[in-house]
Amino acid sequence: MTIWERIYNALAPLGLPMAAGAMIVDSESERPDTYLVYFLVSSPPVQHADDNETLRSYLVQVSAYSRDGLKNLPDIAGAMKAAGFTQGARRELPYNPETRHYGLAMDFNYLEEE
Repeated sequence: MTIWERIYNALAPLGLPMAAGAMIVDSESERPDTYLVYFLVSSPPVQHADDNETLRSYLVQVSAYSRDGLKNLPDIAGAMKAAGFTQGARRELPYNPETRHYGLAMDFNYLEEE
């Protein structure tokens, strides 16, 4: 399973529209009021044995966007933790006056045996 499939499977039960990399819409009127965007930040190998990679660490970012502010977001951290991710830093993103969305970026780590 790829890291993108792991993220998608973790977030799908939340029932929100989501996209890998960017939420691309034909017009701004189609942009959801609340949605998620996820992407891979980095994925360095962290362990080798006998000249083969045995462990890889994935750092992913999940960003939640909402026109209603950030107080009523679903439990994204809980969904990611249930899928084996550990929580990292969180950052509030600047308000986007064009789309009227508030944003919150959350980092998660996943350690995978190769």
